Amino acid sequence: MIDALRVALQKEQIKLNFPELSKEIHTLTRLEPSACKVACPAGVDVKAYVGLIIARRFDEALEVVKQTNPLPGICGRVCTHPCESECNRRKVDEPVAICALKRFIADWELKNGTKKSRPVERTKKERVAIVGSGPAGLTCANDLIRKGYGVTIFEALPIPGGMLTAGIPPFRLPREIIQTEIEAITDLGVELLTNTRVGEDIGLEELLEKNYQAVFMAIGAHKGLKLGIPGEGEYQGILDAVDFLRRVSTGDKTRPGRRAIIIGGGNSAIDASRTALRLGCEEITIVYRRSRKEMPAASAEIEEAEKEGVKLRYLTAPGRVLGKNGKVVGMECIKMRLGEPDSSGRRRPIPLEGSEFTIEADVIIPAISQKPDISFLPKKFEFRISKWDTFEVDPVTFATNIPGFFAGGDAVTGPSTVIDAIAHGHFAARSIDRYISHKDLKKGIDPAPKLSEWGFKLEIEGEKPIERNPIPRLPLEQRLHGFEEVDLCFTEEMAVAEAKRCLRCGPCIECRECVPGCSKRLVMLHFPDEYDQDLEKIPEFILRVPVDPKKLPWDERSKKVLLSWIDEEEKKRELSLTLEPIVCYVDRDLCRGCGDCVKICEYNAVELKPCGDGTFVSEIDQALCKGCDTCLAACPSGAIKAKHFTSQRIEKLIDSCLSKNERKNESKK
Repeated sequence: MIDALRVALQKEQIKLNFPELSKEIHTLTRLEPSACKVACPAGVDVKAYVGLIIARRFDEALEVVKQTNPLPGICGRVCTHPCESECNRRKVDEPVAICALKRFIADWELKNGTKKSRPVERTKKERVAIVGSGPAGLTCANDLIRKGYGVTIFEALPIPGGMLTAGIPPFRLPREIIQTEIEAITDLGVELLTNTRVGEDIGLEELLEKNYQAVFMAIGAHKGLKLGIPGEGEYQGILDAVDFLRRVSTGDKTRPGRRAIIIGGGNSAIDASRTALRLGCEEITIVYRRSRKEMPAASAEIEEAEKEGVKLRYLTAPGRVLGKNGKVVGMECIKMRLGEPDSSGRRRPIPLEGSEFTIEADVIIPAISQKPDISFLPKKFEFRISKWDTFEVDPVTFATNIPGFFAGGDAVTGPSTVIDAIAHGHFAARSIDRYISHKDLKKGIDPAPKLSEWGFKLEIEGEKPIERNPIPRLPLEQRLHGFEEVDLCFTEEMAVAEAKRCLRCGPCIECRECVPGCSKRLVMLHFPDEYDQDLEKIPEFILRVPVDPKKLPWDERSKKVLLSWIDEEEKKRELSLTLEPIVCYVDRDLCRGCGDCVKICEYNAVELKPCGDGTFVSEIDQALCKGCDTCLAACPSGAIKAKHFTSQRIEKLIDSCLSKNERKNESKK
């Protein structure tokens, strides 16, 4: 029955039969998620929190983000925001500043008093060890502690955060932001041990002996790659970018030299160059073998580095290190031209013969990439390791080849993004929970969605351009004398104005800004209890019913509706479901019967009813309510709720949208 239903949903063969409407048949259409949410590796409900910002409900907006991203203040500063790359607003002018809006609500909470996390009740006897306190490890710990497990994080460095603290300088990511968001996780009950190097202070095999039932390897990629050019190991004055940034982050503010050459085009190269400036270097040159177009660093960071005085030499590759009396004095370089694209998709740099030239310097900082340091792994474990020293894991479950061991983040991908690491932490926590519970690790788990297949398609014809709010920044004259944060926060008015640029693409269940005259209606379809086992992880379906809502009998007699379809064998199939309209409702315990909601409702859907003791309480007629939320905004006591904006509803929407991809794959099989 269930498999047949999935196929029918995929082929849109399902009809909704309302017996009380003269057997009229209505086709159900599946709602698509907005492109920004699909583009986010962690599946953050972007449009939900943007809509709440418009309504100035900043605390609720932050709660929406925290459901899938436990590090909103961090991501609001350093996320590469793939959501903005897919924002439909970019087809009109510029994408909505989604990342800056996330930072705004995180900073708003700090400004108005951070809510201290309460310890989570320990409901399971099992414990999980996490090696590494970067974004992947923190996210995994956050998820598992909330599931009731005991969780311990082992961090080799004296300060937690992994590459967040060791690799990203304070002028981009202030340490108090990292500390606050880590404390929010440890306050839940997570044990965090710094200065504890697994492999030295505690053996990997000891973790299992100390009654940990699973281990998540989130060690990051902290080992810089070598240039592999003549003279690299011969002279004093060559500093690996990762080591350099870590040294500065742990308190060493010594000037590395007077003139520095940074080699590479990623964010680490930019961070190293801007850090060296703040330490007093007088002349800094970044050498990059491709053009600006191929440079992987964030465009905004490149621009700010140039404004601060960093010189960039494009189409230039290092040839050999030059030295004198045992110290670096410069580097011989060669000019390049771009050929055909290589495996990375970028055009391959080709040396130009006879174009060699020299750049003088007393310090060279390679920043050409990193890999995990796996020297602590005991040979007897025999993990499958790639040629890049990363863990080879199952792409769906993140399980290694050693039972009970999982891995994620940069330890699996090599140097990647914070939001990718957060996504890995979620996936690993889910798999660890299933592993400990002796469940099939893959059952009901969807492959990652593809933007080419998913995402609401929006008609943008006629949309008027609205200028994007620029990110406020610290003036140049105040930057180079310390590590004060450069990118500043939106004001409240700027945030609301920027949020209003959102085009509201995707299902209106997310945005809270319903058009009062809209005649569309959303309903939630619940599978009957007898199918709970078969439908263990199939969520309720959010669907649009294209009929006039005033005609629908939303009363107790018609709560059961009939799904009917013709299967592949031409047989008629039927399934009775419970139908629940997605509208507003009244919490009777909070209602004080003031009648403000009755006065403001355009659809006469609200009335005051006597309670028998001389008091009154509001009641919403679901047959007339359109879910516009006007009454919710007017209610002075907070008694009116919108069903589709509770945390549970938003979580169900995520699962509902994800299930579509599963059905697509099954129908292809």
